[in-house]
Amino acid sequence: MFTIRPANPKDVSNLSDILTESFYRNIADAPSLINLLVRQLTNWVYPLLRYGITIDLNSRFNEQSPCYICLVATHPANKSQAIASLEICMRSVPIKPRQGFWQDLWRWQDTHESPYIFNLAVHPQWRRRGVAKQLLLAAEQTAKQWGFSRLYIHVLEDNHAARSLYDRLGYHLHSQEGTMPHYLLGRPRQFLLKKKL
Repeated sequence: MFTIRPANPKDVSNLSDILTESFYRNIADAPSLINLLVRQLTNWVYPLLRYGITIDLNSRFNEQSPCYICLVATHPANKSQAIASLEICMRSVPIKPRQGFWQDLWRWQDTHESPYIFNLAVHPQWRRRGVAKQLLLAAEQTAKQWGFSRLYIHVLEDNHAARSLYDRLGYHLHSQEGTMPHYLLGRPRQFLLKKKL
C-alpha cells in the first residue's frame, strides 16, 4: 500500500514536521494542568525545535556516510510527500546485555558496531495503518544488503504500541538502559532491542 524509498534533500522540510510533531507534541492526553502547560510551552518553542531537527537532517544527508540511510514512506496518491520515516546508521552497542542499576553506573563495556534504527516517526494521520511495519521491514533488508545479521532499536518502557509492533516483528530485549533515572526520577527505562536477520 505504501511506497518506501530513500529520502532526498527535498524531503527535509516535511520530515522535520513529522519528527517534531511525533517527538515533541506527543504528550499524554490526560487533561492536567502540567500537560496543558507543557503543550503551551511546546507550541511556543516548536519553530526552534523544528529548526534544530532540520539542521540535524541536513547534516546527516550531507555526510554521505556509506552506512547511513533515511527511508521514507509515501502514499500512492502523493508519492512526493513523506508520511513517515526512519533512519539507520552504525552505532556501538554492548556485546553483552546491560541489566540493572549497578551496570548503569559502570558505563564502560565491550561494544561492537552494528546497524541501528532511530527516529522512526509516522505522521499522526497515518498511524495504525502498517506504515511503521513496512518501514521496519525495509530497514531489515537494508541492513542485510550492508552485510549485517543483526539490527538494533531503542524503545521506551512505557511505549506499549511500539513494543508490541517490535515484538511481532521478532525484536527481543538485548539490554535495559536508564535504570538509575528510572529509580531516582521515575522516568521510563529505555530498552535496547535486537533482531537477528
